[in-house]
Amino acid sequence: MVYAPPQMMIWRIGAALLALLWLGACSSDDSEDSDGSDGSDDSSECVTNDQDPSRYVLVGFYKTTDCSGEPVQVNAFPVDPGASCYCWPGSSGKNSADAFTCDANLRTFTYTQYNSLTCGAGDDTPTTKTVSESCEQDIPPELYSKIIDYGACGG
Repeated sequence: MVYAPPQMMIWRIGAALLALLWLGACSSDDSEDSDGSDGSDDSSECVTNDQDPSRYVLVGFYKTTDCSGEPVQVNAFPVDPGASCYCWPGSSGKNSADAFTCDANLRTFTYTQYNSLTCGAGDDTPTTKTVSESCEQDIPPELYSKIIDYGACGG
């Protein structure tokens, strides 16, 4: 048996503890973010569609009751009813939609909106919205929306 002075033993124990603490701090557990979510609701992961009216219906969102002035946001919604989940940051930071349909006779566009970025995962209160070329109150109630360009729906 080799004799080690007590100071050397304390140093080795201290170094081992520091190594364990460092490894623990550097390990990654992506199961939860600091807000308690699982990280899957990050609006930076949403794809921004180009505002090409031949491919998307352009819907403007306004802070004015008559939709005058520049919209605070324009969304380019897919028109294919089978399109995958489309998400975008909004007032809550978490919005997504699917089930897109056009009604060429009424010149309206309908979709199902969720308060998540995943089209329903963790959100059991979807809202079916129908937008027209007339300015209408939206959700939240301080927002108003209207179709800016209906082109992709055939008009």
